[in-house]
Amino acid sequence: MKKILLNLALITLGYDSFAQTNTFPASGSVGIGTTAPASLLHLNGITTTNPLGAVILTIQAAHSSATLGSGGIIKFTNNLASADAAAIKTYTEGAGNVSLRFQTGYGTGTLVDRMTISNTGNVGIGTTTPNAKLAVNGTIRAKEVKVETANWPDYVFAKEYKLPSLKETEEHILQQGHLPGIPSAAEVKANGVDLGEMNAKLLQKIEEMTLIMIELSKKVEDQSKVLKKQQKQLNKLK
Repeated sequence: MKKILLNLALITLGYDSFAQTNTFPASGSVGIGTTAPASLLHLNGITTTNPLGAVILTIQAAHSSATLGSGGIIKFTNNLASADAAAIKTYTEGAGNVSLRFQTGYGTGTLVDRMTISNTGNVGIGTTTPNAKLAVNGTIRAKEVKVETANWPDYVFAKEYKLPSLKETEEHILQQGHLPGIPSAAEVKANGVDLGEMNAKLLQKIEEMTLIMIELSKKVEDQSKVLKKQQKQLNKLK
């Protein structure tokens, strides 16, 4: 009997020691890890030895094929309009593959995926299967877009650069249906366009055409001088 009482005393003492920094009042704010909650729910647990956060939420990851993706969810609702909901949800894609999805109800009450962060770090907006660091299924509007690219085509102006002739360009267009070095319409439809690479290719073509125009201008000028000289000779013979 004494042993049972001793055990009960130790359990009670341990509970008091554990719960002494928690506050669960009948009304008002709730504090976990603090006796002075500063909000409706105040969690105090981030320290230098525990920098990952104050809360760890463990969600069962095993789902049947019928409920695949029904992972944990944090839902936010408007108490004035319950249909105006939003949520952050974990979505089980497969073994070892859990994505994080941000959803909104848009006034319908049915949550719809808006943005996804995959387990590989890819971010998708308008798509739940992003195949790039940022995949957007829709229109992007921005004040400025800066694309970094290497091998800018100033090499066209180098003396050793072999400038394609107009004849070669014409033959390629007749055979392939597009400019040399530029992807075809079918390739663009299938693979899209790399903006940095395409800008470099287009600049290369502009630089090539500029050099060709300069050469043609020189030839026209030379021919004009020859014609003027011949005209003077004809005028003397009259």
